[in-house]
Amino acid sequence: MDRSSLEELLTPITSADDPTSYSVRVAVLLDGERPEASDWHTAEWRTIDGTPHASLLIGPGGAVQLGPGVYRTWIEITAPPEKPVVASPRFQIT
Repeated sequence: MDRSSLEELLTPITSADDPTSYSVRVAVLLDGERPEASDWHTAEWRTIDGTPHASLLIGPGGAVQLGPGVYRTWIEITAPPEKPVVASPRFQIT
């Protein structure tokens, strides 16, 4: 993805149950970093071909603007009493 692009970043979630009724937040960080409280952004759910995806608009004017580097998304799902946090595979911003 190019750093000047404004795009929806979709992170697929594998779950035994449909998580889309729960709230979801996304943190987008350089690979090797872990999210702090201020890194989280409210996200939305998108279901594509039956797979739920956490969705966040990134780039100029989006929730997060990224410079060149290798990143991961971190997904936090609030599903009481659980609150799982899942890291995505790496992706690159050019």
